[in-house]
Amino acid sequence: MSLPNKKGKLLKGRLLAAPLAILLLSASGCATTQEAELHEAVTKSISVSQKQAIESKISNWFGGLNITIAEDAFSQTASITIERKAKVDSRGLPIDGRHDNPVYGFTLLSDGEQCVLRNDQSGELTKLENVTCYIVDEA
Repeated sequence: MSLPNKKGKLLKGRLLAAPLAILLLSASGCATTQEAELHEAVTKSISVSQKQAIESKISNWFGGLNITIAEDAFSQTASITIERKAKVDSRGLPIDGRHDNPVYGFTLLSDGEQCVLRNDQSGELTKLENVTCYIVDEA
């Protein structure tokens, strides 16, 4: 197919080349951005520094609030939940007998090499440096 340009010259192969180039670039882009598949993971045990690293990552999602997780977090299951402390009276009982604080969930994931923590509410992922974890099926 040939069309004349503004100067009267024919544009022979350019109309076919542009869509072909776009197709090739988009196909190669998809091939290079594939991510490793993540699986639920657990830890054998976590050191104090690893526990602090996990608490720090979760704290960042809450705007810097102090977060405390159990010493054996992620050792039995890939998920943990965190809830805010209920407001209590002088006897330590919840005010109004109950609370409606939301529960937040976090899941430990791995691609077999890197441990990743997922915020289950937002789906956001963050890498955990110096934390060793094992895919649940392999643990």
